[in-house]
Amino acid sequence: MQRASISRRRLIAIGGLAVTARSIAFGSGTKPKHVLLRSSWQTVNIGDIAHTPGVLKILETHLPDVKVTLWPSKVDNGVDALLRKRFPKLEIANTAETLRNAFAECDFLLHGSGASLVAERDVVRWAEETNKPYGIYGITLPPKKSSSTQATSEAAMNDTIRVLSGASFVFFRDSHSLHLAKEKNCASPVMQFGPDGALPPIISPTPGTSTSMARTVLLSSLTRM
Repeated sequence: MQRASISRRRLIAIGGLAVTARSIAFGSGTKPKHVLLRSSWQTVNIGDIAHTPGVLKILETHLPDVKVTLWPSKVDNGVDALLRKRFPKLEIANTAETLRNAFAECDFLLHGSGASLVAERDVVRWAEETNKPYGIYGITLPPKKSSSTQATSEAAMNDTIRVLSGASFVFFRDSHSLHLAKEKNCASPVMQFGPDGALPPIISPTPGTSTSMARTVLLSSLTRM
């Protein structure tokens, strides 16, 4: 029974992200959209490396015509070359000039998977400088960050909840984070479970199931952009 429940949640998240992608691409006009992916936190372990190609695979599958620019923290140790080889159309904004261009050209910021809202300051910067929408995919909302020995202060948690509330959608990679966000009155219009980006989905949502409901909700939230 528990296994089936997890499967349903994953199907909902997969279907939701697929429609999120299509909405970003075709929400207004016929010109494909340009997504800025904030990801690639570090290259010291395989999990952090895998986040980025996993989300890129999702976007490639459901958005083959959409342009994607990666805004990384780290792509050293050969990761840059690996990403470019697998995703030859990928652009990487790793200089001040390329990032300025990305802010001007991109239509939507997608914060990738992580152990927290890793690039919270960058999401705030994007929102303040561009007034363009953003979404969060596959994060943990921890009461204490992994790099800290103390619980997150109430003020810091409130700041994070404020940023999450401004997102078009937030997918949490564990049920505890989703529960905590609701407990803290996070007001994003769409909050659901979504698997970590390091595990790109291979299951297609089935018409007529609860996945279709998630598609409808996400489409409604993003076509207002």
